[in-house]
Amino acid sequence: MRLETQTIHTPDGIELFVRTYHPKKFDPARTLYWVHGLGEHGGRHEHLAQVLADRGWRMIIADLRGHGRSTGIRTHVRSFHEYVDDIAHVWTQMELNTGRTVLLGHSMGGLIAARTAQSQLIAPSSLILSSPLLGLKLRVNPVTLMLGTLLVRVVPTARFSNGIDPRNMTHDPEFSTLRRNDPYINKTVTASWYFAMRDAMSAAQAHAENVSLPVLALQGTLDRTTDPDAMADWWLRIRSQEKSMIVLEDHFHELFFEPDWRETIQKTIDWLDLRVQSLSISASSST
Repeated sequence: MRLETQTIHTPDGIELFVRTYHPKKFDPARTLYWVHGLGEHGGRHEHLAQVLADRGWRMIIADLRGHGRSTGIRTHVRSFHEYVDDIAHVWTQMELNTGRTVLLGHSMGGLIAARTAQSQLIAPSSLILSSPLLGLKLRVNPVTLMLGTLLVRVVPTARFSNGIDPRNMTHDPEFSTLRRNDPYINKTVTASWYFAMRDAMSAAQAHAENVSLPVLALQGTLDRTTDPDAMADWWLRIRSQEKSMIVLEDHFHELFFEPDWRETIQKTIDWLDLRVQSLSISASSST
């Protein structure tokens, strides 16, 4: 596997740090475009990129604005349309193959990926959602919510804890320790981000029928961060003729960081391989 990094500039002046993991036998037509979750960054996912590369997949992951090594106010947006526009901009700048690139989003990245698919700014061949933020399981303190409601009008960048408990992310002690000690993990959000997130969740649910491409959803039964019921309701209402769901018993939120992450990524790749064949397979089947 070979890692390539680059910086892509957005029209509004943000510098997005993008990692591209190439397999040794590079097939440019098979790409998984990964969208990470809240407060994290693309550098955490190298273990997954290696497995994907071994199966002939290129993986692209950009640190979202305000995350990781990208610029922008930390975990702050006025609207989730900013994230959606960034995903589409990276797609365009990297000239990704529309029919042979799959969009995968985890948690907040799942919400962003869903809204990107609904926006139709890009046309991925398939959509994969891991523990998507289509409903919130975390309880927000009513006092904090009231304070945020007041501050968002006058100090939209006022910061609050994001409420994420590392103990509820994974059962794997090594991954848990790495997460707690990661200097690029951000543990707060702005008031503006919170209300933008709520608006995006409402829009994703209201326009579920706008999703018609093949969809794979992955969800853990012990997720205490995002709401599995909200995801299931959304999944039932999308218009995709080809949709699958993998329910992982006794799994926390970060499915690709659980002790059996190898099995989960292999199941995901098996689903991918059925929908985006390699060039060599396509060539041999056409002769």
